[in-house]
Amino acid sequence: MQSILNFNIETTNEKLTPRTGVVIFGEYLKGMNLEAICNSEIKSSTHHKAYNPFEYIYPLILMLHSGGRVISDIKEIGYDEALKTILKIKEIPTADAILKYLHKMGSDGETAIKSINRKYLKRFLKSIKNDDLILDIDATFIEAHKNNTNYSYKGESGYMPMVGHINNGYVIDVDFRDGNIAPADKNLEFIKQCALQLPIGKKFDRVRIDSAGYQAKIFNYCDEQKIKFTVSGRLDSSVKYEIEQIDSTNWEKLSSKEQVAEFYHTMNGTDNSFRMVVVKKDITPMLPTLEEILTDDEKLQYAKELYYCIATNDNDLTPQEVIKLHRQRGETSENKIKELKNGFNMSYLPTSNFKANSFYFQIGTLAYNLFLLFKQILDKSLQKHTVKTIRYKLYNIAGKVVYHARKWTLKVNEQFIELLNNIRQRAYDVSIE
Repeated sequence: MQSILNFNIETTNEKLTPRTGVVIFGEYLKGMNLEAICNSEIKSSTHHKAYNPFEYIYPLILMLHSGGRVISDIKEIGYDEALKTILKIKEIPTADAILKYLHKMGSDGETAIKSINRKYLKRFLKSIKNDDLILDIDATFIEAHKNNTNYSYKGESGYMPMVGHINNGYVIDVDFRDGNIAPADKNLEFIKQCALQLPIGKKFDRVRIDSAGYQAKIFNYCDEQKIKFTVSGRLDSSVKYEIEQIDSTNWEKLSSKEQVAEFYHTMNGTDNSFRMVVVKKDITPMLPTLEEILTDDEKLQYAKELYYCIATNDNDLTPQEVIKLHRQRGETSENKIKELKNGFNMSYLPTSNFKANSFYFQIGTLAYNLFLLFKQILDKSLQKHTVKTIRYKLYNIAGKVVYHARKWTLKVNEQFIELLNNIRQRAYDVSIE
């Protein structure tokens, strides 16, 4: 064989892994009692040779953390003898077996995973000290060209799950929906559904939603439950009229290219008035002569480019504080959905069966939530990173497993010893809490 550099490639019987950090994460999951929780919450098969629920869920979570994109990538976990040896995994189900399992369990599996997420939610809530408990909800589109998917308002076929996040991005609930369901549909019902996931005695302090949540029934519910809301407003003709009545002296500087003002507003169906905080953006002004030739719809479109509104029932914050708080949902909700879809590859659903896909999406949210909990025991320098960076800095550390003195040892480069041992110690500490 001809080659460029002078080295050989040979086989070895040594147990090697490119996933040392995933092994550490897998040990953490054992300490978090995932096995007992899965086998108690998810219905088991009565067949004596069947895998138990944990034997399906555990390798799927390891696969998603490793960067697996599609179900067939489960074989990469199956090939990793070092990982299976340390984590005491006897056998990994095939991709076909997992697909059959997803189809068989369907809605029952989805419900069970939601229950598991609720159990870990209690642990996550302990990390929220004196902060307000904030719910962010947002719909996201997943393109899927399956033979039974419906077309969304974007003109593409797929699904439109509604995702609820709380502080720092924990997914408290998901409503997996067909693609033709509008993002504004049943938002109040979903907020109530998220509230039911909280432990007894806990309630949301705030709710943040995009313009799909600009609904009277949501505002009334929040007022009744004493929940503060910030919702992206809709610039309809009545709001535009109110903005035009704002005196020029009432606009305050927000940034070098933005000004802010506010007024009280109502809409059909609201029991109480609410504040409408308005941001005026610095864009090319309309020529006076254009006013005479543009239609009302064209003028309204221009106004939408010029103004951005936030509706709120919070009378304690300044307009600037309202804007800052509401804009944080971009990180807590929108970017976290990107992490769920891209980091954990939930943009790729495995089948044309709606219920099976819903179950799989729930498994993805469990993998994502466990990642958030796992990051809490990492060094502070790693806690802000996405899963893609954690793969690069931790999960993909190479290791070798050897058996000596009747004990398995995972060997890694010296530079990683302290990092991995510190994580293992913290994992043990939280496992006995």
